[in-house]
Amino acid sequence: MFGNCHETRTRFISKACLERLERASDWLVENVLPIGWIALLTGMFWIGDRSHYHRLYYALLLTPAALAIFLSPARLKALFSSPLLIVFILFGGYVTLSIAWSGSANSAGALAKRPLYVLFLFFSGGLLALQSPKRLMSGIQTGAAIATLLGAASLGLYVRDGMPGRLAGYGALSNPLLSSHVYGFFMAFWLADWFLRKRPIAPASLFSLLVFGILVVATGSRTPLVALAACCAWLMLAHWNRRSLILLAAVILTGAGVLIFHPEGLFSRGTSLRPEIWRAIWPQIHDAFWFGHGYDTPMRIVIPDAFADPHNLLLGVLYDCGVVGLALWLSLYAFALAFAWRNRKEPLVMIASTLAVFGFMAGMTEGRDFLSRPKEHWFLIWIPMTLLFSAGMMHKRKDVHAS
Repeated sequence: MFGNCHETRTRFISKACLERLERASDWLVENVLPIGWIALLTGMFWIGDRSHYHRLYYALLLTPAALAIFLSPARLKALFSSPLLIVFILFGGYVTLSIAWSGSANSAGALAKRPLYVLFLFFSGGLLALQSPKRLMSGIQTGAAIATLLGAASLGLYVRDGMPGRLAGYGALSNPLLSSHVYGFFMAFWLADWFLRKRPIAPASLFSLLVFGILVVATGSRTPLVALAACCAWLMLAHWNRRSLILLAAVILTGAGVLIFHPEGLFSRGTSLRPEIWRAIWPQIHDAFWFGHGYDTPMRIVIPDAFADPHNLLLGVLYDCGVVGLALWLSLYAFALAFAWRNRKEPLVMIASTLAVFGFMAGMTEGRDFLSRPKEHWFLIWIPMTLLFSAGMMHKRKDVHAS
């Protein structure tokens, strides 16, 4: 289909004009998209307002990616060769269809845009991976390094303010639990980065781990701690070696230290009503078990306090999209992790898959916003998925060049 569109276009546009369009598309991919990725990774720390963070994404990633494809639509053929993208499109399509029976107060048009926001995130990563993988890797590393510096600055502000309770965050970060998603994301990133380095003494990685480890603890959230333990297990399972023994010892010592010196951090709030919330939502899920209540349908859980979300992304998908939607959602992770396991020797694959494991496990005890405009939940779900998709495009690029 995309090849036919390209052939049709060449009949009406001269070869010189086509070359200029291709060069313009190349320029957007190579010069704008890397900046967009750095902004996406770091913007929550400094942008100040979440609505500005949305605009940042639209200006530096969505719009340039859309223009790059418009100027060179033949690029779509390679992007759509990924099973991961196809599964996402099926999932996003089903979510959009479910708006037809949704009880949401938001307009259908506003809801239908949300899968497109994620789709163009996939496109932005895939275009970079196909055309300029070094710039993609450089943008990710630069974004993570800047995040470390901004995280250290956040710690400084927190100490300056007298450490007033749980760290809510600065910039567009203003909620301890949601901020812990972002801090935990970067801790998982640097954990994988350290694990893949040749030598265990890697100052930049260890400093970054220290910064984000303190930030995660300062939020008082236990969700990222469980998710980070799962990341350690994934890394050790994928690459069992001497580094795995160091990591295992570090996990055991850290866990023992927390239990001995700061047990109230784990146990003072009990289970935070999670089991009660999960039990209370099941009757509502059964009311629309197979196809769901429709995307963004409000929920109300009274136990006796009122809650508007199930504090579990899987239950959120099941409530909105039913068993059909949940099967597509789990297929997305199945394809992603199967690809990661087969290609676990590739650095970007291991980093991205570690982030995906972190996000999946963090989503077990928090959240409902599985498909939204850019915000903290993207660090749990769509940024890791896009990086795995991009790693797949890089792998395909290597195969093409090798043949």
